[in-house]
Amino acid sequence: MKFFAWLTTYVLIILCELGDKTQVAVLMLSSNHPGKKWLILGASALALSCCVLIEVTVGATLARYIGPQIINKATGWVFLFVGLYTLGSHFNIRQKIFPRQQKVNNHDITPNFMDR
Repeated sequence: MKFFAWLTTYVLIILCELGDKTQVAVLMLSSNHPGKKWLILGASALALSCCVLIEVTVGATLARYIGPQIINKATGWVFLFVGLYTLGSHFNIRQKIFPRQQKVNNHDITPNFMDR
């Protein structure tokens, strides 16, 4: 059971980190400084380990006081909100729902700009 938890974490983190901005940053650093690849590897590994240490500590503390089920639901709602907000921003849903408010705001800005 412990090996399964380790393996699941390992595979999930590898899949999530592939193509992540952290990996792009490390790629850029190592391409700019090819002679210092071992320093970049060590610094990156230490930085990621520190981040994971913070995440594990906060996660374990939250699980102790709040409970994993509430954390799972809260993170699900946060991901859902971020996804819907991103889709809404992409398709300009706010402008389609509140078209008058946008026209009023545009009308308020235009006379001030034209008066100058």
